[in-house]
Amino acid sequence: MTALSHLKGIIFDMDGTLVDSGLDFTAMRAEMGLRPGIPILEQLAELSQADRAAKEVILHRHELEGAKRASLIDGADRLLQALAREGRPMAIVTRNSTENTRRTLKFLNIGHYFDIVICRDDGPHKPDPWAILEICRRWQMTVDEVVMVGDYELDIQSALNAGCPSVLFTEGKNPATVEGNEHATHSATHFDELYHLLAPREDSI
Repeated sequence: MTALSHLKGIIFDMDGTLVDSGLDFTAMRAEMGLRPGIPILEQLAELSQADRAAKEVILHRHELEGAKRASLIDGADRLLQALAREGRPMAIVTRNSTENTRRTLKFLNIGHYFDIVICRDDGPHKPDPWAILEICRRWQMTVDEVVMVGDYELDIQSALNAGCPSVLFTEGKNPATVEGNEHATHSATHFDELYHLLAPREDSI
């Protein structure tokens, strides 16, 4: 049995974890006139309704362009297939919009893998634990029966806030270079590591 194969449900972030949309958040913040290094959604929440609406047009344009060029991160399809064969439910929690999330999942033909998809339009977004707790409620599982997999500090913080295990996926980067890495219960630098952490009990990559 692998380290997390006993867990019943798997929750994934989308961009940077399963999907590469090529989103340049630094460029997005610059075009919107936002402060560098601070998450976009948090900065938008500070603005007046009119100013926020104008900047959201820019945000949606970048996200739409990302959905059109999206590709699966190497190894993601094999992991999703393995988890599906085991019958373990999977969900996505993303700070992307519902529209662009649906476009991306449809374009890549992976939407059928996920029982639940929660986007920023659905409720409080990461690092708030609401989405993880809502998924647990729908699956009728406790938080220690699921794991959150993501590539960013906000993914790991949401898991910490919910009280569930987490995997920091870095796609080749040293996990120590990712802010908040110390809060992750596990880390994986490549999908083969993530594969062996999460899924197949006897299979090998």
